[in-house]
This record gives sequence, C-alpha cells and structure tokens, in this order.
Amino acid sequence: MKNKVKIIVFDFDETLYYSETALDSYIMFIKKSILDLSNHTENEADEIINEYGFNSRGENRVSFGKNCEKFGVKKSDWEEYKKDHFFEVDYNNAKIIDNNLINKLSKKYICLILSNELYENIEYKAKKLGIKLKNFQKIYAPRKNFNGKCPSKKETYIKISQEYAVPFNEILAIGDRYQVDIKPLEELGGTGIQISNTDDVNKIIVELLQQ
Repeated sequence: MKNKVKIIVFDFDETLYYSETALDSYIMFIKKSILDLSNHTENEADEIINEYGFNSRGENRVSFGKNCEKFGVKKSDWEEYKKDHFFEVDYNNAKIIDNNLINKLSKKYICLILSNELYENIEYKAKKLGIKLKNFQKIYAPRKNFNGKCPSKKETYIKISQEYAVPFNEILAIGDRYQVDIKPLEELGGTGIQISNTDDVNKIIVELLQQ
C-alpha cells in the first residue's frame, strides 16, 4: 500500500467469523422477514431472494435495509423488526478470526468494527463464538434503543476519519461484501480488501503485522 495504514475497519458478520451454513440461515431469516413484513407469498419471497441476490455470498448480495422498499417492505417496519429478530449461525462449528493475531494487530493499528448488525447482537454473537471484542477500540453499529435514521457505512467512514483525525487514504476496510463494506470507503479515497472467509482475514493480519 502506498500510504501507511493507521486504522483498520472490520465488518462483523461473515468477516470475523465464517460458517458454512451461515448463508442458509441468512436466507431463511430474509424469507421470514419478507413474509412477516409484507403481503408476499412464499413463492414471491423466493423470487425476491433470487432477484436481489440474498441467496449469494460476497458482493452479489445487496443490503436488505437499503432495498426493502423496492419489494414492499417499509423501511421503518424493518428497522423495528430487526431489533428483535436476527439470523443466527452454527456457533459450535463456525471458524473465527485468531484472537491472538487481532490482539497483536490492535497494538500496532487502531482496530474498529463497522456493521449494520445491531450492537447488542454483535455482543451476543461474539460471546457465543468466542470473539474477543476487547481487541477492538470501538464498535460502530446501531443500538436497539436508537430511534433516528441509522447512518450509512459511507457516513460512518466520514465520522471515523473525523473522530480520529486520520485521512481516508490511511484507513483500510476489510469485509466480505464489496458494495456494502469496501466501495463506500473507496469512494472517499480509502482502500478495502474483500475476503471470502476468516482464513483470508488471518492472512491479511499477518501481512499487516509484517509491514
């Protein structure tokens, strides 16, 4: 990298952990959400899942919240619904990032988490998975009791740059979805790396520690 990285921003779901069955769990969650929050039939819900890429990993999968009104789910209804509903994974068989590596990384860089998942759900999942959140200086995620408009990831990258007085070209984003996790920072002048699983993340951390 041409510029020295000072801040590393990690996505949470399917970045700090990886589960072979996570996608299946996510699809079931999205389908139930569509059925609960709209008048669509099961077949129509399946068509929506296929059309919008909710049945795929990585950059092909769009944000549900940003697109829900296109298929008849009110954004306000979704914001309320997700406070008490979220998709869970096979915690016993999921692979997580190496806590020791993240601990070493946190001594060299400012390590943050930026996620669209609720803060409380991140804490719950991290505890079940064994991910040590203490290695991250701050978690940027909406909370259950927040009633305003949740900032986009791009808006939060701007906030991070301002709070830490670090330019965008010294911020690195790591996540499994290009459109959601990486592109917003790149548009601001930062850099991102799209990953497929936690092995990718661990390799990136090792490389960053060697720089």
